[in-house]
Amino acid sequence: MRTTRPVSYAEHGMVATAHYLATGAALDVLKEGGTAVDAAICAAATMSVVLPHMIGIGGDAFWMIHDAKSNTLSALNGSGTCGKDITLDTYRGMDAIPNRGPQSAITVPGAIDSWALAHERFGTMPLTRLLAPAIRYASEGVAVTQDISRWISDDTEDFRKDPGSAGIFLKNGNAYQPGERLQQPALAKTLENIAQHGPRYFYEETAKSIVSYLKSQDGLLTVEDFQNYHAKWVKPISTNYRGFQAFQVPPPSQGIAGLMILNFLNGIDLSGLDANSPEYYNAMIQAIKWAFNKRDQYLTDPEFSDIPIEKLLDPALANAERAEWLADTKRTHENRPGGSDTTFISIADKYGNAVGLVQSLYFDFGSCVTDPGSGVLMQNRGAFFSLNPEHPNVLKPGKQSASTLMSGMLFKDGKPYMVYGTQGGEVQPQTQTSVATRVVDFGLNVQEAIDAPRVLYGRSWGDTSNKLLLESAAPEATFDALREQGHPVEPAQWPFPRMGTAQAIRLPGPWSPFFEGGADPRGEGIALGF
Repeated sequence: MRTTRPVSYAEHGMVATAHYLATGAALDVLKEGGTAVDAAICAAATMSVVLPHMIGIGGDAFWMIHDAKSNTLSALNGSGTCGKDITLDTYRGMDAIPNRGPQSAITVPGAIDSWALAHERFGTMPLTRLLAPAIRYASEGVAVTQDISRWISDDTEDFRKDPGSAGIFLKNGNAYQPGERLQQPALAKTLENIAQHGPRYFYEETAKSIVSYLKSQDGLLTVEDFQNYHAKWVKPISTNYRGFQAFQVPPPSQGIAGLMILNFLNGIDLSGLDANSPEYYNAMIQAIKWAFNKRDQYLTDPEFSDIPIEKLLDPALANAERAEWLADTKRTHENRPGGSDTTFISIADKYGNAVGLVQSLYFDFGSCVTDPGSGVLMQNRGAFFSLNPEHPNVLKPGKQSASTLMSGMLFKDGKPYMVYGTQGGEVQPQTQTSVATRVVDFGLNVQEAIDAPRVLYGRSWGDTSNKLLLESAAPEATFDALREQGHPVEPAQWPFPRMGTAQAIRLPGPWSPFFEGGADPRGEGIALGF
């Protein structure tokens, strides 16, 4: 198939991110001899400036890191916790936590401490070098893209309610236009302090400015909440898919849902099908419904609730229930709507290391609350907590919320084969599976797999109920056949941004001596190697 951009091939390293400036900055790090972790930190910091609606240092992160020297795979949980003074009583009389503003159960940002742990174990270059592009872009300014202008326009009313955000992201009270310069001098200073004094400076000193501003706006986080927070190393979870080992970050990440979808599909022979056949999409849709049904019964912070991970990932569970779900296409699972603005960074270096880093503010521009003193825009991940005491993801002080963030890695014969992930909330397990199956089952390269039309089941931002969307690049006959099977499928224009902005890298092996990188036409990213 003819792709929207050529697949990127390179011999010494590859970077794929959702913004061209971040890809360029991270590629420079690889060229200078840095590791994949070094490059990932550089990319994440840069994107926190140039893609502020998707990612920021006021948000969360999850990592998957393969270290070639020790031949080990590690995972990092950089998800922030609920403040000690934020309880169910805070929202007494409310049906749900507000999505925006200082009352959106703003959680402690976990990303910066996750950078610290990754850098301490696997980094080689100083943070002063890795954060330099982000500091320069924040200080000197960057061009506002069409995407950023549109998102600022959508959130203008929320920005106007917050003096800190209005002073940075609005120009004379209105959205910046494409091509105008966006400068963030306070954020530049904060990044300089982190680079010079280390990541814990953020939790010890920057926190004082953030907490002071939040309190002035009736927010509830404390300096102690920041000081007591620490990201943590966790053990990856996995399942086998047609001879590949698929890995994800464990809960509170929803990575388990992606693995369950693969378990469901593993019992269906897709090899003889066309990649855009109704049979393929029917299998995908029913697998997604089944996995989401299981996910929502359990997903939460595992330190607050027992999650039967081994049972959920046992192929016997999918084998026992697959036929029932395949036979009933009208069977549904009502998803709770959530934020979708995230970014995935995929990097592989010349040493054989590979990194998948997903970082997010949850909603576009998170809580829309920005501390003007530090320039830090705060996430609203805590808005996903439930106020129902019986719900597994009920709000509690010190708890991490169930998270849509997930980072995927496929292994073949004990070595990393592909690093892949996407932006998109509920979309993430669906798009990750779409990319993986297009490569594994249909033999597409990573750019072809990313470009291919995707299905979206569930509720996205603005939806009042579940929808089933399929990008219009799929054949009309496929739409007809799915409707005949009972699927209320609706066409979505291709490429459709709500399907996620995916990045992927396939590493060298018997299939090719080159790295193979792809980035999504649904976003502003690019894959580049050297």
